Amino acid sequence: MYRIIENGGICTPKGFLASGIKAGIKVSGNMDMALLHTEKAARCFAVSTTNKVKAAPVLYNNSVLEHAHFASAIVINSGNANACTGLQGYLDSEKMALMVEEGLELTPKSALVCSTGVIGKNLEMNKIEAGIPKLIQNLSPDASLDFAKAILTTDLTTKSLAAEIETKAGKIYIGGACKGSGMIHPNMATMLAFITTDIGLPIDFFAEFRANIDDSFNAITVDGDTSTNDTCIMLANGMSDIQYGDLSLSEQGEFRTALNLLMKELAKSIVRDGEGATKLIEIKVENAESRQDALKMARFIGTSNLAKCAMFGEDPNWGRILSSAGASGVNMVVEQTDLFFNDVQVLSKGTPLIIDKEILNAIVRQKEYVVTLVLNMGYASASAYTCDLSYDYVKINAEYTT
Repeated sequence: MYRIIENGGICTPKGFLASGIKAGIKVSGNMDMALLHTEKAARCFAVSTTNKVKAAPVLYNNSVLEHAHFASAIVINSGNANACTGLQGYLDSEKMALMVEEGLELTPKSALVCSTGVIGKNLEMNKIEAGIPKLIQNLSPDASLDFAKAILTTDLTTKSLAAEIETKAGKIYIGGACKGSGMIHPNMATMLAFITTDIGLPIDFFAEFRANIDDSFNAITVDGDTSTNDTCIMLANGMSDIQYGDLSLSEQGEFRTALNLLMKELAKSIVRDGEGATKLIEIKVENAESRQDALKMARFIGTSNLAKCAMFGEDPNWGRILSSAGASGVNMVVEQTDLFFNDVQVLSKGTPLIIDKEILNAIVRQKEYVVTLVLNMGYASASAYTCDLSYDYVKINAEYTT
């Protein structure tokens, strides 16, 4: 059995400590540096941006993880992406990792680095170097919220969650925190996401982790842009003294289900907090020829500015949904297609149904609803999650660096 812990976070699993401080990087004066530390070196799984322009910390982490599969700490700064900063940016990321390793007496190349914020500016390393000792000093098992606050940029809310799984050998915990609000697009988002667990995981669990990312952080979109800094890291330290391989098949299934649900909920929290967003909409494609097709179509619809503007205007304009589906490149036959808003069917085998407009209006006025396309071409299904496109989105991004 598993349960979601709504007030849980990155430190809920055994052996994880965190901190968050104000280092003076952000003009706002808000928290802008965070540290995550595991008391025992953890199996590390990581996925980063597909953008050809990769930030210095992404390049640094990639070089470290090419030769190692364990990590003991992650240091994060917000307010400055350390992207497009050349050799100096890479050296600055390396220095951040080295300071954490020395301060915590870790083995070399066991600390990772993440940055988020404005592109094209060098880090103010005097502030970073002054902040790292404070981060180490403030490490606590009760600092999940400080950690979640310190990684934010244009986010309006923190995003944390945890899960508990009961097994015959004892309880296992999963924790998570993420940030993201704009530059959110499939194949990661402008997001940093961190998952912790106290179970011991084998190296081949990476395939499961990667599949969960496809269902969660790779299935969300706010504005169609993919960031230079996108990173999702999972640390499994085994401090529950329970190994994945020792669980029964049903218990392994419970763990995988809980992990998948936690990652999906964290991803959806990013969309809910999309820049200027007022709604979360699940785009579900069913009975496609393949899961890849279903996900491709759902993502494509989720990035349609016309559809997203209609969502903001609370206009049940299903024609924009259907038009976008047809332009997605996925095989479909309109005469076989059904379309639903929540459980209200508006299209049957390509033919519009007569629906009370007030019923549809009531659905699209909701903060969250589901649009379902049933292609009747096969047996595969997938979902993507998007938000509406509002006036505030333009205002926020027009003024971002000012």
